[in-house]
Amino acid sequence: MISLDGVHKGFAGRTLLRDVSLRIGEGDRVGVVGPNGAGKSTLLAILRGAAEPDQGAVSRVRGASVGHLSQEILSTPDATVLETALRPGGRLARILDELRDLPDAIERESDPARQAAMAARLAELHAQQDELGGHDREARAKRILAGLGFAPGAEARPLRSFSGGYVMRAELARLLTDLPDLLLLDEPTNHLDLESVLWLQGFLARCPSTLVVISHDRAFLASLATSIVEVDGGSARRWNLGWEAWVEQRALERRQLEARAREQEKRLRETERFVERFRSKATKARQVQSRLKALEKEERIEVARESASVRIRFPQPPRTSDPVLELEGASKSWGEHRVHEGLDFVLRRGDKTVLVGPNGAGKSTLLKMLGGATPLDAGERRVGHGVTVGYYAQHREEMLDVGATVLQNALARVRDQGETTVRALLGSFLFTGDDVHKPASVLSGGEKSRLALALILLRPPSVLLMDEPTIHLDVPSVDALIAALVDFEGALGFVSHDVHFIRSVARRVVRIAGGRVDEYAGDWDYYLWRRARESEAAAEGTSAREAATPAEDALAGERSARGLRAERRQAAEARVALARRLRPLREEASRLEDLVDALEREKAGLEAELADPATYAAATGGDLAARNRRHAEVERELEAALARWEDVQGRIAEAESGPEEPGDDA
Repeated sequence: MISLDGVHKGFAGRTLLRDVSLRIGEGDRVGVVGPNGAGKSTLLAILRGAAEPDQGAVSRVRGASVGHLSQEILSTPDATVLETALRPGGRLARILDELRDLPDAIERESDPARQAAMAARLAELHAQQDELGGHDREARAKRILAGLGFAPGAEARPLRSFSGGYVMRAELARLLTDLPDLLLLDEPTNHLDLESVLWLQGFLARCPSTLVVISHDRAFLASLATSIVEVDGGSARRWNLGWEAWVEQRALERRQLEARAREQEKRLRETERFVERFRSKATKARQVQSRLKALEKEERIEVARESASVRIRFPQPPRTSDPVLELEGASKSWGEHRVHEGLDFVLRRGDKTVLVGPNGAGKSTLLKMLGGATPLDAGERRVGHGVTVGYYAQHREEMLDVGATVLQNALARVRDQGETTVRALLGSFLFTGDDVHKPASVLSGGEKSRLALALILLRPPSVLLMDEPTIHLDVPSVDALIAALVDFEGALGFVSHDVHFIRSVARRVVRIAGGRVDEYAGDWDYYLWRRARESEAAAEGTSAREAATPAEDALAGERSARGLRAERRQAAEARVALARRLRPLREEASRLEDLVDALEREKAGLEAELADPATYAAATGGDLAARNRRHAEVERELEAALARWEDVQGRIAEAESGPEEPGDDA
């Protein structure tokens, strides 16, 4: 559909893309990855024709429709949500324009032959409109808006009454309603909640459009992308691998390149020592010259430096009372909409709790109530002794003085730290040199997120409340945040749409839906297992309570008696026990994989020798017989190793497939 050949593109004196050649074919599903500022959005702009390359050529299939979702949305505030979703683009817009004008033109035409041709064109346009789903667009748009989190009836409201995140959802709905031939999406999950992300994954997996998507959401890319384009250091390399295979292959290639570079460096040093030692000896002159020429000719292996990544470490808080935050009988309304009523909620010391549930259920409102960022209409908020709260807002601008510089924002946050200490912390978040003098208003989304995190660390809290903490962060930054939160011994409550992040951090899941707050005192996989059990019970016409086994009933009573702390301890012990059971199995599986690799290499080598006529010319009868015997032995050993490996993998899968008994929180 689109080809780039030798494309160069720079901006403000910096080269973003250098000699990039890339093909996007019909049906491709491409994930674009790379550090913030590497040129990913610039690549999408060139693909859709919004930016021209400084050098090189771009060719596109004529007539193909292209839809683009930017990180920056230009809204139409006077339109309703549904009108925005129904606003046609590309080929359909051209068809509708022609359909609007053609009937009048037919009436004005007096030549019968021309009139007949125009009537035939009108019929053709109606057929094309049907092909593009033009007649059922409204029903389709409403289904898509619901999937993206708009409540029933919200489609009739003006877009200006919604936040910027919902404006983006409406624009995404417009693209999905049109379903162009090529969809170019720049961070489409940034302003979606978890359930909307899962809906979007399913929709895109089924849609026929060619897809190119920039995303830092690993689970999202893993579910959709069949190839990866990595943009970094001016290059844009395509790998025809899915996300997980790409991660493994990229790491393997880097290790191999680093090993080759080390071997080359060692060889070059040895050559240089030889030349220095024997340069003045006439008897070695020829060898010295030969090695000097070899040195000049040898192309140096260069290992690209990994992009700088943030360094995050939350200082361990002093011991506080427990629980750290409580809501009792809490109620909150926004206008006529009652979000929470009579809510009881407890966050305990050491909790790592994720809030999940449908859009509009009140997850972000609950975080704000806990953090004191919004007042309660009724009820009580209690803060434990010695507790300090850090609140990381979804809209980072709420935490920043956008009229001040990076450094000014940081200095306004501190009490007794000097500028040197503040600059050192900002440097760990990649604000170095003159970057600290940038106004916050001109920072990118990723830079605003990094600055907001830095501001929290300037006054380290004992409780962290985080609303969509991974938005705008690249993969290395998300990894750094995950590592820091896993080590953090204070309490954590958060909302996120990033499944990888949730799975890595959360140890307690709280679902908010329909005015109910249901707690699942285990990790994300435990939550999914329990939800599946509840869905099965509902499908069978029984309640989850009726579907519970006696063992589950006993465990539920035990939980009530011992309380949440004992339950968390039980969940941790179960996870440790599972890890203990799996460790020897995984070690054996790894050993067997190495053995299989070695046997396959030996088998391939033997088969190559036995297929080579030169082997038969040079070898004796005894040698050939030994080779054939060894080949048969290798085949038997390989078959046995593979059988053993499959058995071990089956035992691992059985151990990981679910809890050992109902109610186990592993």
